[in-house]
Amino acid sequence: MALAIVLVVTAALYAYMVFETRWLKIERLDFSKKGTGLRIMHLTDLHVYMTGISAERIRKAVIAEDPDVILITGDYINDPLHAAKFLRYLQTFARGRRTMLCFGNHDYKAFGSNTEGLRDFIREIEALGVEVLINRTAIVEKDGRKYNIIGFDDLRRGHPDIDRAMEGCIQDAPKIAITHNPDLVLSIPGKIVDYMFAGHFHGGQIWMPFNLEFAILRDDQLCRMGITRGLQRVNGIKVYLNRGLGNGVVPLRFLSRPEILICTIP
Repeated sequence: MALAIVLVVTAALYAYMVFETRWLKIERLDFSKKGTGLRIMHLTDLHVYMTGISAERIRKAVIAEDPDVILITGDYINDPLHAAKFLRYLQTFARGRRTMLCFGNHDYKAFGSNTEGLRDFIREIEALGVEVLINRTAIVEKDGRKYNIIGFDDLRRGHPDIDRAMEGCIQDAPKIAITHNPDLVLSIPGKIVDYMFAGHFHGGQIWMPFNLEFAILRDDQLCRMGITRGLQRVNGIKVYLNRGLGNGVVPLRFLSRPEILICTIP
């Protein structure tokens, strides 16, 4: 009897963790307090080879939320063979929308030393009208107000260059940074960036008590500081750690639903 109960509970828990990978949540932040300003949709950790969230669901969210810009912060593929799938996935919801992205550790790992393959991947992304921000800034304008979107390269496998990334910034405009690994915020001098959007931690993906999922699986500095998800303030910068859409290692989630963030910047 005891064994049967254990098996039933285990099966139910497993079924729930599979279900949670598809249980998308829209998170919202409004720094303007008035609902006016630049409306951002932030996505991260798509992991198209291991996700329960279809591109069609994102497309419907884009239509419903009508963002001014879509920002995507890395970890799309784990192998060059996934590139075509990611491009189709991206095209489904990014078509006709101002979209910018940076790369994560998995994307660089996929290509390894194949720099030409990575360059081809970037060209194919840009052919869709999506801007790849690797240590550079793009300017977005809404209602006569300009905003800097600063793309920092990945901390682990890329080559982040803070000074180079910010060369094109307009000084009197909000500075909105995107990067994959939020630990980069610890290397940015206080308040030279106003906002940062990142991913990488998956919100833990599979929750365990006492933050064991981070202690066992992560050696990132912010995790060690207890900063793992949601809105945080680090170095005077408002940092949002998105739980992401896809999954790493296993296609399961527990108490860490996949998310899309909608954020308004004044």
